[in-house]
Amino acid sequence: MSSASTAHVLILGGGYVGLYTAWGLRKELSPSAVKITVVEPNSYMTYQPLLPEVAGGELDAGSVAVDLARALKNVDLFRGRLTSLDVNKKSAVLESITGATVSMDYDHVVLALGAVTRTFPTPGLGENAVGFKTLEEAIYVRDQVLENVALAAAATDPADRSRALTFVFVGAGYTGVEALSELNDLSKLAVDEYPALSRSELRWVLIEALERVAPEVGVRLSGWTLSELRRRGIDVRLKTTMKSCVESEVVLSDGDSFFANTIVWTAGVKPNPTLDATNVPRGPKGHVNANARLQVIDDDGAPVAGAWAAGDNAQVPDLTAEKQPAYYPPNAQNAVRQAKLLAKNIAAELHGRPIAEYRHKSMGAVASYGVGRGAAIIMGIELKNRPAWFVDRLYHGLATPTYNRKWHIFATWLMHAFTKRNVTPMSAREHPREAFRRSIEPTRR
Repeated sequence: MSSASTAHVLILGGGYVGLYTAWGLRKELSPSAVKITVVEPNSYMTYQPLLPEVAGGELDAGSVAVDLARALKNVDLFRGRLTSLDVNKKSAVLESITGATVSMDYDHVVLALGAVTRTFPTPGLGENAVGFKTLEEAIYVRDQVLENVALAAAATDPADRSRALTFVFVGAGYTGVEALSELNDLSKLAVDEYPALSRSELRWVLIEALERVAPEVGVRLSGWTLSELRRRGIDVRLKTTMKSCVESEVVLSDGDSFFANTIVWTAGVKPNPTLDATNVPRGPKGHVNANARLQVIDDDGAPVAGAWAAGDNAQVPDLTAEKQPAYYPPNAQNAVRQAKLLAKNIAAELHGRPIAEYRHKSMGAVASYGVGRGAAIIMGIELKNRPAWFVDRLYHGLATPTYNRKWHIFATWLMHAFTKRNVTPMSAREHPREAFRRSIEPTRR
């Protein structure tokens, strides 16, 4: 690359991969050497591993939201979405949040579109359930739980009361288990505020199609997690699926059925469907085909010039695994590390230097099951309850992007160690204009 030329790197997505790739490129290359454009419809990046604590009221929503405009200095932030991408012509069509269409050429493109919730054609799912992948969903579920506790306290019909106090999670990976655990604790604190209710009336149901929960923490800790959940009164149904939830009636494959006002779907993720608007080579499950150097590759394994991919939307081979072929799991740990290497590789490519392979041996996994409880496996050492919970908080607090957010999170945790958790439902914010709308309606006589 000549010193007089400025390469253009187009980064599609402002999540872990997008943010850390942009940071890495700015560290490796000056603004005169590379122009960076990050395409993202949201104004912020969400640190998703802490969404359960947002739902449980241990953190406020702003704690896990990183302002992209503030974080991405000397980077062009395009607020909008990808409409189409031609990797052969190195051209993209974007739609801004204003609705304007923009064509953009590039020298290198980074596919960092992440993943979305994976669903199945379950009757009633779209009408009665909610996912747990975004900050907005975490806030909504928190308010849904608290509002239903309040509804139960005001209900005169036992059936309505039971329905309001029944909470269902579908999917028992660590996201589902962590979120349920936090919300279970929150619901107990909320019930304590109403003399007419008792904790024994709460019904939490966890549905999992496989034979174990939280498989990410290993076989033994997974078994311990199952025992811990059941000890806390949670009804865990293994090898069970939800056949339908029409009109909030949960019908299970084991023959049981009941009504629940709150149904949360955490049964896995899939690559962002925005990839359908591209001609990028993809695997059988929709992931972008990539090699260990994080280059997009065609069906013959040849790199696609100027195209890179990492994170949840990519299928990156794990060359460290004993059994091959193997691929890295979709988690924040890999997304961040891949993004840092990806930035170095793009810089090396621009300077004509060799690029490196991504090789990372996981040091373990951590999971929080509410204050003082959790499971972790660190370099083969298994931890339970308070030690695991402490490691989980330390890791995620330090891993959250920007010092501003780190300090905010640790300060919030410290404050909550000496104050009661807020259990006030704020469901009115779902329709903030409702009160104003009613105030300008003609007075009815």
